[in-house]
Amino acid sequence: MPADDPRTVPAAAGSRTSGPDRSAEDRRSMQDREPPRDAGQPARGSVLGVMVVFAAAGFVMGQALARVPAVRDALGVDKAQLGLALMGMGLGSLLAMPFTGRLVDRFGSRRVVLLAVVVGCAGWGAVALAPSAAVLMGTLVVTGVAVGIWDVAMNIQATHVEQQRGRSWMPYFHAGFSGGAVLGSGTGALLAWLGVGLVQLPVLAVVAAVAGVLGAVRFVRESVGQEQDDPSPAGGERPVRRGVTRLEILIGLVCLAAALAEGSANDWLALLLVDVQGAPEAFGALALTAFNLTMTIGRLVGGPTIDRFGRAVVVRAGGVLAATGILVVTLVPSTSLALVGGLLWGLGVSTIFPAAMSAAGEVPGRGNRAITVVSTIAYGAFLFGAPTIGLLAELVGLDRALFLVVGFLLVMAVLAPVMRDQRVRS
Repeated sequence: MPADDPRTVPAAAGSRTSGPDRSAEDRRSMQDREPPRDAGQPARGSVLGVMVVFAAAGFVMGQALARVPAVRDALGVDKAQLGLALMGMGLGSLLAMPFTGRLVDRFGSRRVVLLAVVVGCAGWGAVALAPSAAVLMGTLVVTGVAVGIWDVAMNIQATHVEQQRGRSWMPYFHAGFSGGAVLGSGTGALLAWLGVGLVQLPVLAVVAAVAGVLGAVRFVRESVGQEQDDPSPAGGERPVRRGVTRLEILIGLVCLAAALAEGSANDWLALLLVDVQGAPEAFGALALTAFNLTMTIGRLVGGPTIDRFGRAVVVRAGGVLAATGILVVTLVPSTSLALVGGLLWGLGVSTIFPAAMSAAGEVPGRGNRAITVVSTIAYGAFLFGAPTIGLLAELVGLDRALFLVVGFLLVMAVLAPVMRDQRVRS
C-alpha cells in the first residue's frame, strides 16, 4: 500500500509492529489527531484546569496581602514607603502585559502560564525575606512581571474556553480567583491570630505553585477556538484589525476603575481597620477575607445577573454599590459596620473585571489582542493606585485617601454603556 494512501493512517493508529516507517507514520498520525481530542474533550479537563489556575492565583495573592501589616511592621516603614514598595507589583505587570499576547501566540498559554506560575509564586514567597522597602519593591517588580503574564494568559485561555462552549464561564473563573483569595486570606488571618510569622508566605506559595502547575498542564491548545477571534472568511490565528480601538480604551478605563477598587481593598483594607479603626491585625485580615468572600459570591451569581439585566446595568449598579461600601468603611467609626462596608465593596466590584474581559474578547476583529490592551490599562491601577493612596494617606489620612477610589467608581458608572454585548451590536 503506498505510504501516502490515507488508509495507512487508521492502520498505523492500530498497529505498533509494522516497522520503523509505520512507527514514524503512527507518531505523525497521533500528533495530527491530538488537537481534535482537545477540541472534543475540553468540557471537564480545560474548564477544571482554568479554574484551578485562577484559584491558585487568588490564593497566593490573598495569603500574602493578608499579612501586609506584618510585612510593614517587619520592615519598619510608614504608609508612603509601603505604598511605593507596593508600586513594584503594578510596574512589573505593566512592563510585561503588552507583550503577553505575542508570547501566547508564539508559545501557547500552557507554556506561558506554567513559567509564570513558578516565577510568580516564588516572588510572593520571597516577600517574607525582603530586608528593606527597596528590596521589597524590587521583589515585587519581578513578581509583578510574572503575575501580569499569568493574569493575561489565563484570561486568554478562559476566553477560548468560554467561546467554545457558547455560555458565560468568565464570571465563574473569576469566582475561582476570588475563592482562592478567600482561602488564602482566611489562612493568613488564622495564622496571624495564631502568631505565626512571615514563614507562612513561602510555604503557602509552594502549595499554590503545585496547584497552578497541575491546572495549567490541562489547558486547551491555543489553536482550539483561535479562529473565533476573526469571524471573517480569511480568519486565522491572528485578528484582522490592527491598532487599538476606542472601544478597547473605554472598556479598559472601566476595568481600571474596577482594578483600582479591588486592589485598594487588597492593599489597604486590613491596614485601614488596624490603623484607623483600631482593630486587631486578625480582624483586619478577617475583613479582607469577607471582602473576597463577597467577591466570590458576586461572581458566582454574576453570570445569570448579566444575562438577565445586561452588562451595562450590572456595571453601573456595581460601581454605586462599591462606592457606598467604601464610604461606610471610611466614614463610619464602627468596626462592625466597616465589615459590612467591606462586604458591599466586594459585592459591588465583583462582576466588573470578568465582564470587562468578556467584553474585550468580543471587540470586533481584535480577539486576544483586545484582552491584552484592556488588561494592560487596568493594571495601571496597580502602578499608580498603591503609591498614590499611600502618599495621600500621609497627607489626609488613609480613610480620606480612599475617596480617590470612589471618584473612579463614579466615572466607571458613567462609562458603563460601553460594556454592552458587542455580538448584538456588531
